[in-house]
Amino acid sequence: MFDPVIFDRALIGFSLAVHIILAVMGIAIPVIVSAAEFIGIRTGNQIYETIAKRISVALVIFFAVGTASGMLVAVELFALWPSFMVLVGQVALLTVLIEVGFFFLEAVFLAIYIYGWDSFKNRYAHWAMSIPVIIGAGGSAMMITMLNAFMNTPVGFNIQNYLATGTLSGINPLAVFNGPSTWVEVSHVLSTSYFTGAMIVAAYLAYRMLRAKRDSKVYEYHAKALRIALAISAIAIIFTIYTGINSITAMYAQQPEKYAAMEADLIPQSHAPEYIGGLYINGTLQYYIPIPDMQSVLATGSPNGTVPGLSSYPQSTWPPLIIHPLFDLMVILGFALGGFFALVAILYLLRRTPLKVRPILWLTLVAGSLSVLLLEAGWIVDELGRQPWIIYGVMTVNQAANYSQSVVPITIVLMAVYIIVVPFTLYVLKKVFDGRPLEKELR
Repeated sequence: MFDPVIFDRALIGFSLAVHIILAVMGIAIPVIVSAAEFIGIRTGNQIYETIAKRISVALVIFFAVGTASGMLVAVELFALWPSFMVLVGQVALLTVLIEVGFFFLEAVFLAIYIYGWDSFKNRYAHWAMSIPVIIGAGGSAMMITMLNAFMNTPVGFNIQNYLATGTLSGINPLAVFNGPSTWVEVSHVLSTSYFTGAMIVAAYLAYRMLRAKRDSKVYEYHAKALRIALAISAIAIIFTIYTGINSITAMYAQQPEKYAAMEADLIPQSHAPEYIGGLYINGTLQYYIPIPDMQSVLATGSPNGTVPGLSSYPQSTWPPLIIHPLFDLMVILGFALGGFFALVAILYLLRRTPLKVRPILWLTLVAGSLSVLLLEAGWIVDELGRQPWIIYGVMTVNQAANYSQSVVPITIVLMAVYIIVVPFTLYVLKKVFDGRPLEKELR
């Protein structure tokens, strides 16, 4: 017999890994579309309006596929984690209900924006219809992130009584909107979503520029769109770095076990070094480079500061130690992407035309791919680092899981669906744009 919990974990993990890519596209693209139309109105350059029109078509496709993917994830939560959803339904359901409201806001104004393009005599009035789309997409992400923050730092009920009796009491459904990690996590998720979504678009535009003739309108179209996407990414990465530092600081105080596993700290210590690299082999960290005192300084502001260690907690509640190299990967990718933007900025100062340099376009293509890897690594660290808890300190994954053997075939079928979601989305995009040659729209 198969262990259903393994399939529960596999399905929800794989589903979220796919869905997050579609989600960040749906969050970032409305900003790109809105910026392009606004610039077009201000400058009178029709190329920008063409950018807004064409990319808005991609937005509709990502919205549709992302909605379907999100609905499947919602069904999985109810089917695979029934005990978890019972608790959420009584304590934190308002986040889900408000998320539905943001979804409808986005859907209604997206329809008005797309199908009312030629119905507004005042172009600013039409552009204004993009603002609720941006708010709806960002608001949906914010509500779901608040639910995730509740899982990391639960609030809104009497936790001690629940652990002792299994009875929910002292329920405050509004507490979830201002929990210990709520706004730290929300700010980080939104900034990384805008960054990654815009970088994926930038990578595609760089690829199209590499294939286009340099003196053509097609090349100019993609160059202007790429500047918008990279500008949004450049702004977002600043907030991503800032909110990322805040997230680690908050984790030090609120989830010490996750922090200790992420930083490879087996014992509490002052003057703690920052471990670069390293794998645990037979209970010992090996193949690492220590930077003396740095971890204590970063975590506490002083080399004398003490950082938590896993030895202070039962080994049964330790997160998987694989999150340490994943955290290192996040840091390396963050520095690499920061270096990419620094290089682009320097070239702008020196030459003012870095996006016409083919190696920079190739680097943009690579940076877009790395941004997806960074996003996935970040979510794996967050979710895997909370293990074995589904709600930190309250409910384990095993307590929340559905143990029915029927989960096994359902998991196999749904994973097969998710395997084809992204390729199918790309195929649909290609077919749609093949039927709308860019050259005709730029005449």
